[in-house]
Amino acid sequence: MKKIFSFFLAIALCMPMANGAVKVHTIGDSTMESYDESTTDKRGWATYLGSFFDSQYVTVNNRGKSGSDTRRFYTDAAYWQSVKSQMSAGDYLIIQFAHNDEGTVTYGTDNLELAAYYKEKGMAAPTDDRGTNPQTTYRDMLRHFIDEAKELGVKPILMAPICRAYFQGNTIKRNGQHDLGDKFWKLEGGELLKDQSVPADDLSMSYVEAMRIVAKEKGVPFLNMTEATRELYLSYGESQCLSLMFVDKAPGQKDQTHTNAMGANLIARRAAQMMKDSNILAEYISIPTSVSANPSSIAIGETYSGIAQNKEFLLTGFGLEPESGSVSLHATGALTISTDKETYGKTLEVSYTGSTLFQKIYVRAMYENEGAQNDSIVIESGDAHLCVPVTASVISLAGGSAVSATWPLTDKTNPGEATVEGPISVSLSMNHMVAADTKNDVKDSEGNVITIVRWHNANDEGQKANWPTEEIDENPTRYLDFAVTAPATMEVRITGISYEIGAYSTSAMKCHINTGFGDEFTDVKTIYEAATSALTNVAASYDKTTKEFIGYGNPLNAVALTPMLTIPAGETLHVRVLPWHEHTSGSGKYICLYNLKIEGQAFEPKQEGIRTTQSVTPATKILRDGRLYILRNGVEYHVTGQRK
Repeated sequence: MKKIFSFFLAIALCMPMANGAVKVHTIGDSTMESYDESTTDKRGWATYLGSFFDSQYVTVNNRGKSGSDTRRFYTDAAYWQSVKSQMSAGDYLIIQFAHNDEGTVTYGTDNLELAAYYKEKGMAAPTDDRGTNPQTTYRDMLRHFIDEAKELGVKPILMAPICRAYFQGNTIKRNGQHDLGDKFWKLEGGELLKDQSVPADDLSMSYVEAMRIVAKEKGVPFLNMTEATRELYLSYGESQCLSLMFVDKAPGQKDQTHTNAMGANLIARRAAQMMKDSNILAEYISIPTSVSANPSSIAIGETYSGIAQNKEFLLTGFGLEPESGSVSLHATGALTISTDKETYGKTLEVSYTGSTLFQKIYVRAMYENEGAQNDSIVIESGDAHLCVPVTASVISLAGGSAVSATWPLTDKTNPGEATVEGPISVSLSMNHMVAADTKNDVKDSEGNVITIVRWHNANDEGQKANWPTEEIDENPTRYLDFAVTAPATMEVRITGISYEIGAYSTSAMKCHINTGFGDEFTDVKTIYEAATSALTNVAASYDKTTKEFIGYGNPLNAVALTPMLTIPAGETLHVRVLPWHEHTSGSGKYICLYNLKIEGQAFEPKQEGIRTTQSVTPATKILRDGRLYILRNGVEYHVTGQRK
């Protein structure tokens, strides 16, 4: 009876709590970013930071963005201005940049200055325009963030970037600690001097030191996460650190920059402890040693009835007693749970040893009924109980009219040609990309030989150009953009995005597929990632003597996604493919796409989400609380299509 009573008491405690009055906003790059659990095993550390705060008082707004350096995050309308609109007096702002400021082709020079130099010399500027100098631009951008946050009554915190796991014996290499002193470029006397170096005690090319100097100058806290993660990595040793904390880059290779769930969680734990030790929101920070869930609640947001949504949380415990034991989990309502992402059920038993528990729990939600949903996962460890509330807002797709757009991508001369069903309009554009040629030696996912376009990196003039070397993340200025615009009097709810994808003549091509809205590309989400493992190489072997193909590479990989996206009436959804090539590659490496299809359901004004009117006035865009709203005929809509 006691166990049953405790279970229902735990259920009662799972009721959703009000969000905290103070927000901690985090800005930075891919090492902080929150990722879609269904697309990648990569996790940014700021994803887990909120679970170390008392959510009744403090919440975390993680706005880390893959591929960002300080200048791009500051100047891109979809990022810094959006974050500022979410801030209120009394909030906090954690600023952590450097990974992309170091540059993939600039080696510590300012990207704009380097581009001007190339132009003056009559050479093509690099297509990857990320990179700042730690003594000039990097410091200036940090000052901008600090000053503008202070103007809003927000308290800035400079947090040094996490280390790259570049081991060298019993320490981390200099460049792994974001000091380019062993190899950097500089512009001096009108010339570009490459492969420069300074002694180890010269910190002029250290981004960490540059951040420390700005923090002292501006009188804001400086938390040295670089040093904290160096100590963390070394405490595990190279082999254990890489295998336990970092994602796979390719078969048999570890990514030394991007962490998995365990790595991100341990770093978030260090960040919370550093804030507590520095008396920053210390009264609201708890570093648990007992069993805990991270995140402590799951907000699915809007979802369609009949379509499964997959989420996850970490079940952790440190210094547990007894030394060996088990933890029981029970899912309520429409939820099922799993430890292997294959077998789902209503209950789980998770064992631990060595007084330490670290287990990823996968959650699947399948709702049939419309409206607000409140379920939970109850966790029992001995006499202790905790729960993870799971909330969702379920939307029906009944009553809509089918719409779709399919780009075959088989003709270089007209790659934007698409088959369109329903009252939508579509387009294909590109930036720093070119339809290089058409090849007829590729197999689709079912093994049929097909003809497709090969896409390549391009310069500012749209001409084929070498891929930059050593890129490890997306370049926001290199993409193919597939756009779908809803009619002026209807909204479109996207039910699927599908395509076939592969790489040609390389096994090191990688990409993100991101979605965003409008000309400013707001509400950006990564819905597909082929970054921690290479895309399939689909190139066939060719016999120059017989002029015949004597074998084929791997077939294209079929991808089918069900993102929750709604295009408000008259607005545009952009689906961007952002490829990059991590290694030195010359000009003979390509990304291939085939039959990219975007489909959904369109709804008339009399149906949910659109007010019936005699006339339709032009939409006005409003950016508020970090979300794009559309004001039409006196009614506000979220970009997701729901009335405000």
